[in-house]
Amino acid sequence: METDEIYNISVHELVTANFSVDWSLDNQISLITPRGVHIFELQPNILCGNPTAKFKRSFIYASSHLPCQPFIPIIDSLINNFDRENLYLAMLEEALSPKLADKDHIIPRIIAVSWSPIKLVKPSKCLLATVTSAGAIDLALKLGNNWYSICNLSVLWWNVIKNEFDFNMNNIDVHSLNAEIFKYNLRRLQGTAVTWSELYSDDFSIPFSYIVTTYRSCDLVIWKITRVSEFPTEVESTIIYRTRFESQTKITKLLWISVDKKRYLIVIGFFDGQIYCLNDKAEKKCISNIVDNIPISDVKKFSHVNDEINVIIIKNSFHIVITLDCEGNLLKQKHIQLPGFSITGLLVIDENSTIVTTQNARMYYIKFNEECKLIFEHIKYGMKLSKYQFLGLARAPSGATFINVTSPDGLYDHLINREPSILQMFCFKREIWSPWNVLEKNYNCECNTHWDCLETIRIRASREADPENHLPNIPETLESFPIHKLRNIMWLTLITKVLKQKKLAKKIDNVVGEISEAQPLIFVHSASSHIIRLAKKKILTNDMRLCIHFLRLYLEVFLAGEDDDNNEDNFAMVKAKDALNATENLNLIETELCKLCNKVVTELPWNTASCPNGHRLPRCALTLLQISCLKYRSCPVCARIFHPSLDDEYEDVKCLYCNVSTEYDNRVIGVNDELEKKCHNLSLQPIWEMQENKLQESGTCALNEKFNKKRRFSAGDTFTLIVNKDNETITETWQEL
Repeated sequence: METDEIYNISVHELVTANFSVDWSLDNQISLITPRGVHIFELQPNILCGNPTAKFKRSFIYASSHLPCQPFIPIIDSLINNFDRENLYLAMLEEALSPKLADKDHIIPRIIAVSWSPIKLVKPSKCLLATVTSAGAIDLALKLGNNWYSICNLSVLWWNVIKNEFDFNMNNIDVHSLNAEIFKYNLRRLQGTAVTWSELYSDDFSIPFSYIVTTYRSCDLVIWKITRVSEFPTEVESTIIYRTRFESQTKITKLLWISVDKKRYLIVIGFFDGQIYCLNDKAEKKCISNIVDNIPISDVKKFSHVNDEINVIIIKNSFHIVITLDCEGNLLKQKHIQLPGFSITGLLVIDENSTIVTTQNARMYYIKFNEECKLIFEHIKYGMKLSKYQFLGLARAPSGATFINVTSPDGLYDHLINREPSILQMFCFKREIWSPWNVLEKNYNCECNTHWDCLETIRIRASREADPENHLPNIPETLESFPIHKLRNIMWLTLITKVLKQKKLAKKIDNVVGEISEAQPLIFVHSASSHIIRLAKKKILTNDMRLCIHFLRLYLEVFLAGEDDDNNEDNFAMVKAKDALNATENLNLIETELCKLCNKVVTELPWNTASCPNGHRLPRCALTLLQISCLKYRSCPVCARIFHPSLDDEYEDVKCLYCNVSTEYDNRVIGVNDELEKKCHNLSLQPIWEMQENKLQESGTCALNEKFNKKRRFSAGDTFTLIVNKDNETITETWQEL
C-alpha cells in the first residue's frame, strides 16, 4: 500500500499525546494539545484554483472547574497532618491538591475527548465530551465559532454523591481523619474516561444517547442524554446505572458496543493492563486479570459477525484482538507485536483490516489472513519523515481521506516552537478508496460529511498543468440521474470551470447557475417532492397555496421544453408530472403582492428581483416565496436563503443543492446571549493563560532590551584595520572590548 499527500496543516503548539486526533461525524477534527483542543472544520474552497484547502478553526480551553473545590479551604490543614509519605503522595497527585499555599496552583489541561453520535444536537450536530486533568467532565456545543459547556457532569455527580462520603463534610476533624479515606473519597470526584453510545429512540421517537463516565475511584456511571434542541439549548441528563470496580487502578479507556436495540456491552481498560466487560445485565466479566503495568492505550470495535464481537485492544506495541460473545464472555484472543516504538494511532478499515501508526514514524496495514492469523505489512508513506514521530490517526466520515499527526522527536532551536506539529491529509492509492468512487456509491451524499472527497479531487487536479485530464468525465445526458449524482456533477462542473479559467470566483450562487446544467434538474426533483408533500396536507395556509402555484409554474415551463418521446428514463420529467397530477385540483393563490407596498408582482418568481416600485424581493431557494423577516435560514456553503415556514414541514431543513443543514444567523435570533448567561464559554482565554502570556511578553521585552544594550556603541576608542591585496582595500572598524 502507498499513500498520496493532499494537504498539510501547521499547528502552533507541540502535540505530545498519543491518539491525539479524532474526526467526528459532523466533519469536525479535534486535536489535543497541552493548551487545549484545536478544532478544524473543512470548508468548501471550490472557487479557488490553487491547491490549498480551507479550514475553519476554533479552540477549546480546559474547563476551570475543580471537582475538589468544596474541600480546597481545608486541604492545606488536612494534608499537613498526614505522615510524610501520604503528604508527598497527596502533593504529587495534583487533582487532589489543586491549590496549596506556597505551591503553584494546578493549571487544568484536557486529557481526553469523545464525540457524540451525529444528530444528538438538532439538526445534525455532535456534542464533544472533554475530560480535564483536574477530573472535570463537560459536554461542549459549538455555536458560531465558540464552544460552550452546556452540561457539567462533574457538578451533577457531586450533587449525587456528596451525602455518601465516609466522613461528615460539615464537621471534619483534620487531626483524626485517615489519609487513605480522605484521598479515596476525593478520587470519587475525578473523572478519567468517557465514551458515547450510538443514537437510540424511545417509545415517543425522541432520540437520545448514553454517555459512560468513569472516575479515579473506579466508579462507573451511565448517563442518558436526550437530544439537545437547537433553540433554546437545554440538556436533560439522567443517571440510569452506576457501579464500582474493586480495583484501585485508574480506568483509562472505555468502549460502548451495541449488540442490538436493547443489549449492549461496555469494555473497560485499566491503567495496569487489566480488561473487564460490563453487559446490560450488570454482570462484570473479567477479560484479562494479568497485571503487567502496561496501560490500555485504545479500545475499538473491530467486527460483529453473528454472535461473535471482535474488539481491538492497544497496549504499547501490542495489537490485540479479543473475541467476545453477546454476554461479554471471552471466546478467543490473538495478538501481534509491531516492531519499533509504541502504537500511537489506530483506524478500523473494515471487518478484516486496520491501519496503525507507531511513534517512530511508521505506518502498518494489519489484517486477518486465510488462516485467521494477524499479519502486517509496511505502508509506503510519501511525506517527509526525517526526525518526526506519529502521534495520531483519523479518518473522514466519507472514508476516503485520512489525517496523520506528526511532531518533531526533539527540539533544536527557537524556530521549532513556531509551528512544530503538522496535520497531514492524505489518501491511499487504491481504487476502493477513490474519492469519486465514494461519492458515486453514496446515495445520501451530504456536502458537510463528503466535502473532503470533492476537495481531494480539486486539489489533485489543480496541481497539474492540464487539470481537465485529471478530473472525472462529466456525462452529456443528465436527465436519467438521481438527485445525489446530479449534485456531484454540479460541483464537479464548477471545479472544472474554475480550474480551466485559472480565475478565482467570488460567489457560488451566481457561478453555478451559469455553468451547470444539473442545477435546474436538482430544483425539479426538490420542487416536485415538496409540492407532493404539501398536497397530502388537509389544511393549506396561504403561503403553501402560493408556493404550490409558483412551483407548478416552474414545472410546467420545464415540461414544455422537454420531448415527450423516450422519457421513461427521464426521472425529472416523471417526477414533475406526478407532482402536477397530485396538485391539479387544489384551490391555489395565483396573485403575488409585494410584502412592502402591496403592488402586484406579475413576473415569474424565479426571474423577478424586485417589485414594480423597486423593492428588492429576496426569495426562498425552494418555495420561491418572498422573505421579508429577519428570522430565516441560510446555507453555510452556497448562502442561499430559506423561508421560515419550512421549519414546520421538515425536522432538518437542508439546502437542495448542497444537502447540508441550513442555519439561522445567531446574531439575529440572539441565542448567543442566552448561552452567555447560562453556559461557560470554553473558547474564551482563561486567566491563567493571560497571565502566562504576560510573563512571556515581559521576558521577551527584557531579553530584547538586554540584547540592544549589548549592540549599543559606547564612547570607547576604535581601531582601524587596513588589508591591502593588489588593488583591493578592505577597511573594518573594531570597537574596543
